[in-house]
Amino acid sequence: MKQIVIICIMAGAVSVVASPCLAESGIYFGTGFSYRLMSSHRFKDEKRYVQRKRAAHDMVLGYRIEKGLTFYGPEINVERFLRGRFADMQDYGVCKTVQYGSYFCSRRSTYRLRGIYGRKLEHGLEAYVALGIGVMKGYGATGQGRTSLGASAGITAGVGLQIPVSTRGMLRGEITYDNFNVVIRHPKGPDGTTYSPSYEETRLKLSYIFAF
Repeated sequence: MKQIVIICIMAGAVSVVASPCLAESGIYFGTGFSYRLMSSHRFKDEKRYVQRKRAAHDMVLGYRIEKGLTFYGPEINVERFLRGRFADMQDYGVCKTVQYGSYFCSRRSTYRLRGIYGRKLEHGLEAYVALGIGVMKGYGATGQGRTSLGASAGITAGVGLQIPVSTRGMLRGEITYDNFNVVIRHPKGPDGTTYSPSYEETRLKLSYIFAF
């Protein structure tokens, strides 16, 4: 709730100086960053290492359909995490807990396909909700100095606000929740053991959206 209030205050401040945005149906693209808000219970004791990789580059591509005061459409969202595998994961003493507990050691990227539904408010402010499916690719520990790529899929949901900052641009803030517990690629250990880690996380996303 505190994060939502922060976004509302930020959007209100921007609306004072924002110019009207050309609202119409069409393609839009956005880029920005996302940041993890809450520690996932799936990481448990390993969260001190996950925190080193909280930030990610965030990109979005969508098609917006205008219907009076409402808008909706499909959207593709991609996150690329800014750092690779954790250096500390070379240490077997660190990795073995992750391995035996069936966790991801690190994340590479997240992909989401979702539907957006929103409504226009006063002063150009817009509120929306998002719902869809997603996939997270990451590395699971398989032994000393070794990792194996895995992927989990599931549902994703979000709620956000956006405000015009130019005739074609909008500033967007969103809180996104992912719960990916369907394994589509299992990390495997050196002895052939198959692991089934899941992934759950809440992220704050800030981006600039440009309409073509």
